[in-house]
Amino acid sequence: MNAITLSQGIELLNGQMFDFHNPSATDVSIQELAQVLSKICRFAGHVRYFYSVAQHAVNASYIVAPGHEKAALLHDTAEAFTNDIVTPLKAEVPLFKEIEVVIEQDMGSRFGFQYPLSPEVKLADLQMLGIEKDILKPTGSHWAILDGIEYEHLIPKCNMMPMTPDEACLAFLKRWEEVQ
Repeated sequence: MNAITLSQGIELLNGQMFDFHNPSATDVSIQELAQVLSKICRFAGHVRYFYSVAQHAVNASYIVAPGHEKAALLHDTAEAFTNDIVTPLKAEVPLFKEIEVVIEQDMGSRFGFQYPLSPEVKLADLQMLGIEKDILKPTGSHWAILDGIEYEHLIPKCNMMPMTPDEACLAFLKRWEEVQ
């Protein structure tokens, strides 16, 4: 058994060690990514019902501009290793962003998507944020990051119904096959 220290990384479902600074040293499958992302709740769990990163990614892949579906599906792959850290906290920990970039670069080359993310994928991510805010956090609060972002017309393209982790995992893998 591998000795695991916090300075090295984490042990994955497949038993391998994942080094945050050298992600390419670990074999990671799309199935493992789907399984893990389907168990991570968006917004640190502060939502009306469980809504996974996997479901978010699938939805983003349906609303993004044509030609960017794969990148939208995989845009949060780093969260399979870091969890879904809320954006304001990420801003407080600069080293976190550096580690996230290393992971995303590796995932991009490994699974064939553009990193840094295209403006189209970044827009779809913001549009999903607006949709999720309205549906999952309907407090009516104002989020300045969404000023000028149009997203209401995209709601019909999204599946915002609650999904179990198993359902979200299957939806992610199905979408992966479609965007190949």
